[in-house]
Amino acid sequence: MSTTCSACRSRKVRCDGVSPVCGPCSKARRPIECVYIDTTPSEPKGPLLQKGNACLACRRKKKKCDAKRPYCTTCKVIGKQHECLYEDNVQRHITEALMARTRELETRLAVYEGQSQALSPDTPGNVIQADDVLSLTLPPSLQLPLVPDESGILDDASPDIISNLGAIQGPDTSEHFIPSNGSTPSSSASSSHTLVSLQELSDYRATFLAHHCQLGVSLTDAKLQAIASGDISGTHIHPVLVYAAQVIGCCFWQLQHRITLNSAVETTQLKLVERAMIDTPPPIARLQVHCILAIYFLLKRQMREGREQLMKAAQVTLHNNLRFDTHMAEAFATLEHTIDDAQEQICALSQLMYLDKASTMVLNDPSLLTDDYDRQFQSLPYMFPHMTKNNLVVLRARSVALLQESRRLAARWTELILNLGTFDPQATLDEQTKWYEDYWGHLEDVLEHNSTLTVSTLKSSFGGHRELELTLKMCTIMSLTAAAELHRLLASHHPDSRAKCLSTALEVVSITKELRDDDYHFLDPILGTCWSMVAALLEEQRPHVEEHAQLKTSFNIILNSASKLGLALPYMERSLVNINNVAPACDDSQIQLSDLSMFNA
Repeated sequence: MSTTCSACRSRKVRCDGVSPVCGPCSKARRPIECVYIDTTPSEPKGPLLQKGNACLACRRKKKKCDAKRPYCTTCKVIGKQHECLYEDNVQRHITEALMARTRELETRLAVYEGQSQALSPDTPGNVIQADDVLSLTLPPSLQLPLVPDESGILDDASPDIISNLGAIQGPDTSEHFIPSNGSTPSSSASSSHTLVSLQELSDYRATFLAHHCQLGVSLTDAKLQAIASGDISGTHIHPVLVYAAQVIGCCFWQLQHRITLNSAVETTQLKLVERAMIDTPPPIARLQVHCILAIYFLLKRQMREGREQLMKAAQVTLHNNLRFDTHMAEAFATLEHTIDDAQEQICALSQLMYLDKASTMVLNDPSLLTDDYDRQFQSLPYMFPHMTKNNLVVLRARSVALLQESRRLAARWTELILNLGTFDPQATLDEQTKWYEDYWGHLEDVLEHNSTLTVSTLKSSFGGHRELELTLKMCTIMSLTAAAELHRLLASHHPDSRAKCLSTALEVVSITKELRDDDYHFLDPILGTCWSMVAALLEEQRPHVEEHAQLKTSFNIILNSASKLGLALPYMERSLVNINNVAPACDDSQIQLSDLSMFNA
């Protein structure tokens, strides 16, 4: 209860709080109603924000922050949502970085101590054998040149490197190491050495295994176990896949731990892949490796090298006549021993198709596969229905294929509108009839695929598979964008299509809002294309929407997500420009185009 009556409060007079009439009110010249009003807050204040929970922007500017997600109120009010970033796991990342650095220094110290013991005549019992430390007896064939020549091709080295390195890949030898600069510890002490222990190589392979589905690699349990153990004997899997797993795993490991290793670490692994390729791996293994390296180089913003790997993958596919329907007879006969081979080949081709179509839409590169592969891919649900609905690699390839086909139908629709009255009316009518048949059939395929993705995403979320759930959300964004684009084509004269267009676009925004800051490194630039299409759809539907605040919030989410993805991945410039062309409707939320310079390779 307040100790000041309303009359004293309004007159700004000190009140003695006497009830029922206070002293100042009783002494007033004219009667005054002395009323006490309870001003105690009806709800207690929430708990104070713990130190360190504020976003980085508020912490840097020393502003009050309520730590709301995906962005706090302070950043939202000033229109700086793209700067509202949190560092939830910063302590964990710092600790892991320090532990990794400590492990590297301990390994280096053990090598130097072992070298001095090996060279000391007084300690014959402590001499380190050649099988224990590779660097003490490193032959010239293992001294890998790590600097590419002017043509960008690494110098040749002896093929014996593959077999000679077998001794360092065995289990329980975490103290052994690979001198990634190709030199021995006995070289000049002033030179810099970047040592890679077998434990670190194991960590890289484990990182690859955690994301192998995202990389489009589908292998049997025996092959996955061979990669996990670093088995390069060739018994279960060709060594080139083990080395490729270490290359891309090292790249992802650095992204996860926010650590940048010496470039010689990855260059050494790339050299091992190159030497293993000389052994002529099976066509499927070569296709898988080329696709993995294409992703690796594109993440490194090396567009030419990435494109070359995609072209090599297409050459392997066409030269060896690798097809989706190769195992059709086995599929209908359900022979168990052929199902694994069929799945591995179909997934490898699906990954190539995904990369090819994504680069076509994001980079405007010409397609490397013929239209016949699209027809083969469309027949997969009849040959392998279970795989089509449950395999992540196939689901992702289907999402991007549906998105590309929706864009093609939109281009055909625009051409029909522009050509009205300029050609033979009967021919135009026939073309329109054909377009509507294709439209309704494609819309049915997209909606069915969306239903499949919804169930798969719920299952992965329920099972706690974060990497799988993240990739499925990316597939869903692509598929929903395809559906929204189809609804947009009829929205101008069909109210139901207009409503579906808006609701589907907002569903894309809702999924985008769920992305976390540490997710963006494992997404794909094609999401920028999807977000720019959704932004254009929302702007077109603005006159038909009463809740403009909802549209403004949606634009902000798309802009913030696109800017974060641009910081994490390359090739987002065109998408950000397209989104910014719509962003003026969002008032203060537009990203400055001058900031795009940070995304350039």
